[in-house]
Amino acid sequence: MENQEINEVTTQETEQKAVETIKITFSRKLAKPFTSKGGKEMVAISIPNQDADDKRPWEEFVLPIQMLHSDHYGSKTLWAKIPEDGSTTLTRSIKPAEDSGAWTREERTVDNKTLKSMVEAYKLKPKTQGAR
Repeated sequence: MENQEINEVTTQETEQKAVETIKITFSRKLAKPFTSKGGKEMVAISIPNQDADDKRPWEEFVLPIQMLHSDHYGSKTLWAKIPEDGSTTLTRSIKPAEDSGAWTREERTVDNKTLKSMVEAYKLKPKTQGAR
């Protein structure tokens, strides 16, 4: 009897631990691999500015290289699954007003649903004819 109760409890715990994920897709050109100070392989993914008049540097976020996957059949896109409930820190380099000043970093945290809409904003742009 006790074993049956234990099995019921463990199945309920595993069902609660299932995390909902969302899939984000982006161009391979936006991903820049690097090695962290701790020796881990990471990838910085740039997010293009949605406004064409925004001339600031693009925002970036970082993922472990193990989370990235490439589409098969010669596609030029990468994809990653991230937790739907989580949040991600975006960073942007800020150029100094005067030439001799030091660059600074601007950081902000967004939820992963917002991150998906930012990364996949290219899907909302109208397609031009004859473009390669």
